[in-house]
Amino acid sequence: MKVKRSLFVVLCMSLFCFTSFISGQSVVSISIPDQLDDIDPMIYGQMLEDCNDSVIYGGLIRGDGTEHPVVNDLLKPLNMPIVRWPAGTYIHEYNWENGIGPKESRPTVDCICWGGQDTNIFGTDEFLQWCKRIGTVPYINFNMSNNPKYAGSLGDALNWLEYVNGSANTAYGMKRVQNGHQRPYNVKYWCIGNENYGPYGVHKAETAEVYSDKLYQWAKTIRSLYPDLKLLGVGHLYGWNDTVLSKNGALIDFLTLHYYMGAQIKENVLMDPAYTIFAPAKVEANIKKSAERLGKENQRLRRTDCPIRFSIDEWNNRHAVYDGVKFGFTRKDSRRLFDVATVAGMLNVFIRQSPAVGMANYIFPVNGHGLIKTVGDDDAYKTPVYFVFELYRHYMIGKKIDMEINGSGLSLPLSKLKVEGDINRDVNEEMQELKFIDGAAVLTKEGNINITLINRSHEKGQKVKVNVPDGYFVKNVWTLEADDINVANVSNDRNRIVPKKTEINSKKSQMDLTLSPCGFSMIQYSKVK
Repeated sequence: MKVKRSLFVVLCMSLFCFTSFISGQSVVSISIPDQLDDIDPMIYGQMLEDCNDSVIYGGLIRGDGTEHPVVNDLLKPLNMPIVRWPAGTYIHEYNWENGIGPKESRPTVDCICWGGQDTNIFGTDEFLQWCKRIGTVPYINFNMSNNPKYAGSLGDALNWLEYVNGSANTAYGMKRVQNGHQRPYNVKYWCIGNENYGPYGVHKAETAEVYSDKLYQWAKTIRSLYPDLKLLGVGHLYGWNDTVLSKNGALIDFLTLHYYMGAQIKENVLMDPAYTIFAPAKVEANIKKSAERLGKENQRLRRTDCPIRFSIDEWNNRHAVYDGVKFGFTRKDSRRLFDVATVAGMLNVFIRQSPAVGMANYIFPVNGHGLIKTVGDDDAYKTPVYFVFELYRHYMIGKKIDMEINGSGLSLPLSKLKVEGDINRDVNEEMQELKFIDGAAVLTKEGNINITLINRSHEKGQKVKVNVPDGYFVKNVWTLEADDINVANVSNDRNRIVPKKTEINSKKSQMDLTLSPCGFSMIQYSKVK
């Protein structure tokens, strides 16, 4: 809904403050640095995995084996820059050859790590052709498990590469042609392994040295045959990363990191809300320290012009719901208003830590933790985090610029913030002064300024004054808010949390607004011509 009003009316009436108790004012100051760093759009990527929670089967793919048309229609406007598949823990047991050829001949296999079954109806060709229809870049993960029954070999990986990227006169290229696709798909992004440091699914934990040696063999061989690919290696903690880079720094383009925020929900109420809502601050502290070490490695390797970067290959906010006895992890819980704050907070981190962060893949776009929830085979609706990705993907691209925030906040030990994944011990030892207001700012290719703001207080609204450089004026404001941080969009009430857009008729650059608890705002500034 578009509303045109005077600036005064907008500021006093239309910025959707739902709370009657307001804390002190925060001041946000935007400045344009001399050196501008690019924000890679791939930080807004997504991930698909058959995890027995209706992400692929029952989500992207309907019961009859066809693509869900409403899901595709909803995903297209997101302009997803990249999608990772077959993704996480399941890759340790995935045999790619089960998913090619006539569908009626493909085997149905039990999924050991997540339960359920994989019919293999959605295989390599289906994924790559879906990516083309949806308008995204495909990213494929190799099976590098160490389980003797399920492990993929280097030979398996090379066969998969040849099937996808080989010419029509190669052995596996011929199979691709036989299966209906004459030309190579030319997939650029490939990851070698997944969380090899841990005992996940059928995989047994291995040391950095063991993984690094295998990675070297695989990456060197793949590079010799396909020199233009972008290869991702498994990252983890400082020592692991140092070992991997010392042997493979000349061979890979990204190190992967995984971060899962946590939320405990009892009777539809978020428990210890600050420890969830501020969780992205812990991720940022870890990325900053890891990026310093990565920068030194890039200098040692003389890769400053083509640096190794981080891909936050898996991330989201995991919900654990109380069942009367204990809190249990579930992917089925609705995405709520506080998820808007945590998701936007993570995207702000990725922007601020650009260009060290060059890719990130949220799990998942459909159903489990998803941006979209399906209702049967012919219906679906948007969760609140859908709108976060939609706004960032369209407006938070370009060059990152500086944002200084002064205002009230909390002093929190990072050890209390709920994050699982690749967090180093020294990060947990930090105490940080964290502002209630968080945000990021970009300079677009058109020369305009776009900023995002979130209120990380779960109980008080926050007044905010925004100052931008001279020569810019407020054009549009989008807001995502509700009267309760625990509410969600559900099938029978799909518009509980939707963006409200306000057009501003003013040539003033200063902006005053109020954000309700866990509220989100995006402000678009145009340059005076």
